[in-house]
Amino acid sequence: MSQDSKVALITVFLIGTLLQIILTAGDSKDTPYGAAVAFSKAYFGLCPDLALTMANNGLNEDDVDVADAYLYSKYVEAAERGYHVSRLSKMFYNIHTKTVAQDASTATVHIRGTTRVAINPLYGFVAKLFFITSPTDVEETINLVKEKGKWTVTGQPFALADAVSLPEC
Repeated sequence: MSQDSKVALITVFLIGTLLQIILTAGDSKDTPYGAAVAFSKAYFGLCPDLALTMANNGLNEDDVDVADAYLYSKYVEAAERGYHVSRLSKMFYNIHTKTVAQDASTATVHIRGTTRVAINPLYGFVAKLFFITSPTDVEETINLVKEKGKWTVTGQPFALADAVSLPEC
């Protein structure tokens, strides 16, 4: 290997490393639309950490844990159908966001995307190939608030309000 090719290889490597550092730093910036996307993916994916993306850790004015109520409702729904709760999880993709309003401590983000049943990656491919399931378009306006320096979802977007009205067992 000649001296010129070694220098070129080292230069390319250094530029690639620098670019990776810049892109990683830019991606880790806390933004309202990033928080809305994280919440939406956790909501449709039935992620146990859903409350972490919500204001007051998912507690509403009546100290009801809205996130746990929603996840519990999905668990009950799955049990009634004879499934494990993971069978009801959905993949959220083709996501488009638009920040409608934003100030220092509040924001409103309009989010649009598509959901599809996502038991596992192979199921999604097979379901699409054989038309077992069809994608569903989702559109919602999400309100966010900056809490302890982090953007979190406030209110009850999507069907979270329905989960709170469940009777206690």
